[in-house]
Amino acid sequence: MSMSTLWSNYSPLLLAPLQQRRYTGELWIWLLLLLLVAGVAVAVGVMVDVQAALGIAGIAVGTCLLIYWGISFASLRRQNHPTAARLVPGHLSRLRRCAVGLLLGLSLTAALLFGSHLGQPLAWGMGAGFLMLLVAAMLRWYRLWFLIWIVPSLGFWWPVNALWLRVWHGLLHWYATQPASLALLAGLLLPWLLSRLLQDGGAAHQASYREAEMLRLAFADQTRGLSTGKYSGKTGLTLMKLFAWPQPLWQRLLLAHAKPEARSALARADLVCLGNQHWTSILGSLTIVLALLAIGATVVAQFYAPNWSSFGGNGSFGLQIGIISMVLNPLLGLAASLHRSRREQALLMLLPAMPRGQTLNRLLARRLLTQYFLHWTVALVLIGLMVVPASGGDAPRLGLYALLLALPMGSYLLRDWSRQAAPLGAHQLLPLIAMAAGAAVLAGMAWLGLSLWITAALSLGLTLFLLQRRWQRLVLPSPAAMPVGRWA
Repeated sequence: MSMSTLWSNYSPLLLAPLQQRRYTGELWIWLLLLLLVAGVAVAVGVMVDVQAALGIAGIAVGTCLLIYWGISFASLRRQNHPTAARLVPGHLSRLRRCAVGLLLGLSLTAALLFGSHLGQPLAWGMGAGFLMLLVAAMLRWYRLWFLIWIVPSLGFWWPVNALWLRVWHGLLHWYATQPASLALLAGLLLPWLLSRLLQDGGAAHQASYREAEMLRLAFADQTRGLSTGKYSGKTGLTLMKLFAWPQPLWQRLLLAHAKPEARSALARADLVCLGNQHWTSILGSLTIVLALLAIGATVVAQFYAPNWSSFGGNGSFGLQIGIISMVLNPLLGLAASLHRSRREQALLMLLPAMPRGQTLNRLLARRLLTQYFLHWTVALVLIGLMVVPASGGDAPRLGLYALLLALPMGSYLLRDWSRQAAPLGAHQLLPLIAMAAGAAVLAGMAWLGLSLWITAALSLGLTLFLLQRRWQRLVLPSPAAMPVGRWA
């Protein structure tokens, strides 16, 4: 079989992930991320040394290979339709050959790239193959993702820890004494196990495919800034009600005190238009998370004597990321929530005393900005409570720097909502890319010796400038904001 025939048989299956993202803007997002990583590596090479820059580049390359593998195998699984697996001759076997060929090709790439600089190419190749098989299994059985969090937490339990250590040391001894036999076994076993993850169209395949489609739809909503429990069954709906527990209380209060005033009409419309971006949902999620943290801290304090000052330092890094995510949440999901409720907004415009035209634009813009900056203030207080007991170091300042980056990004909420098209999932990454680029700029400013107070003054000045400019250009002269997207 010639190379052209081989490529024509398998290229549609392998290029499907790129074709699916061709018109969604995701390819441009990946290009921006690659440029950002390259810029960070160059900056680290200038400020630190070449070895640190190569380390960052190596991590980026490894991450890109793993993401490409995950996207490709997810596409192959989606093409593995139960009907096609049974009725299309050779379809399943071609899918399996694509998956195995991609696994072997990426494993060889990892062995050549990392092994040539760090040594042990065989270990790098087998490790990459095993990791890709693990990712594929987690895409096949998504509940395995929970093991990432559960299994490491069992490290203190001596039987589990002893078992993992015994297996790990056994593999190291096998690799040290007979690497060829281990490589032969991995080369046969890993591709075979991977091929079994693509199913042959039976009843189990049909159930698995339906479950995967529901999960894909749920993730598609999340990438567009929407969060719904309808694809997660009763469990998802119950969790959504739990995390939004203040919303029914606020709704009953508004209905009980409804008045023919612009403020009352907009407050009732917010419950419909904003959805899970409403302040009651944010407050409910925050209280649930803080309650769980308080319970965990109480339990820990009962059995241990924790050093809370060290937790406020390096130990709070993950918690600070969660708090910053709360601040960025309106930037990521507000456009999708408003666009989703545009039909309901057409009815809400008939409410008595509902503002219209520029009056609606001004009131809506003020409400959105007030909610965003209240989120920002709460995040500042929470991160401040973690920074104050910290003993020192740069880690506690990461949250403060991120907040200073997020402050001017609030002006992004001021826009011509009447021309807001349906947001693409890829566009939800733009605020995160802006945050990462800003972090690189702040790192350069810190390297130049600029203090946190100077950075805060620059952030505040930029925020006021952007708010004034966008208010004059996008809020005042625009048509009425609701229904959203009618002129898109």
